[in-house]
Amino acid sequence: MFKEANNLSMKVAWFDAEDWEKEYLEDKEYDLEIDFFEESLNSETVELAEGYDAVAVFVSSDVNGEVLDSLDADLVACRSTGFDHVDTEKAREQGIDVCNVPYYGANTVAEHTFGLILALSRKIYSAIRKVDEGDFDHEGLRGFDLEGKKLGVVGTGSIGKHVIQMANGFGMDVIASDPKPDHEAAEELGFMYVSNEDLFRQSDIITLHCPLVEQTEHLLSEEEFDLMDGTVLVNTARGGLIDTEALIEALEKDQVKSAGLDVLEEECFLEDDIGYLSEMEDECDPKTILEDHILIDREDVLITPHNAFNSIEALQRITDTTLDNLENRKNVVNGF
Repeated sequence: MFKEANNLSMKVAWFDAEDWEKEYLEDKEYDLEIDFFEESLNSETVELAEGYDAVAVFVSSDVNGEVLDSLDADLVACRSTGFDHVDTEKAREQGIDVCNVPYYGANTVAEHTFGLILALSRKIYSAIRKVDEGDFDHEGLRGFDLEGKKLGVVGTGSIGKHVIQMANGFGMDVIASDPKPDHEAAEELGFMYVSNEDLFRQSDIITLHCPLVEQTEHLLSEEEFDLMDGTVLVNTARGGLIDTEALIEALEKDQVKSAGLDVLEEECFLEDDIGYLSEMEDECDPKTILEDHILIDREDVLITPHNAFNSIEALQRITDTTLDNLENRKNVVNGF
């Protein structure tokens, strides 16, 4: 049950709160005084965080410089692996620690990755849609086997290695790229490291599992797509790894045969009213939003709503690690 707060307990504002989190935390013991807010933390809601020692946020929050200037807290606990929704440099300048949850969902995201690969390789979504329309004809539904295909894994952290383990179970040939190769894992799991260029050129299927940083923004753009020939592309990492305009062109040229995307470069809502779109220009790139909708409308692209993390077990692991981060300042990502 909730541990009775004392004068020394850290006061935490838990933003983006869902009912299941409140229920789950009722059975936990911790020395924290937590108040839950359904709102995301941003410039408009930052007043809610007044007087709190720490804030816990999900990726829908926007902890920018203006928010950080207004916080009393000296700890931002991200309930996610990614922390690009927090201005970490500004936080460090102000002495505010930023924590993340680095290992909550390696198997979870890997399983979603293979869900997309299977859906594309066997045209499962198209098959379900045909049956919904009362059509049991096999025309247009011929897929391909995964066994013997070459899978290119970009990024061999915990998620990438789980994907490789699953690929081995399908009898796939795996190559990988990573700026910090794990040669021990390569020997144990039976894959080979190659350059990005060789991976893009050789792979039948490419899956991305690297962070979005300055060096990886638009990792896949026109130059990289020119190396591909009928490749299947899967991205469950970050939308900004792919240049959306270049991907659309690659699909038109059949350099990319099909794509399964759990993330988009601009994950913003778009309404029919163009006037509404113009109001969003300061926050989101209208051109990229429109390109995202071109992808959504394509038959050769499957898009899920940034849902790869979303399993019962993974969310519980996120919550448990966040409590540990709050109580013990673990997994600080912006330290000196």
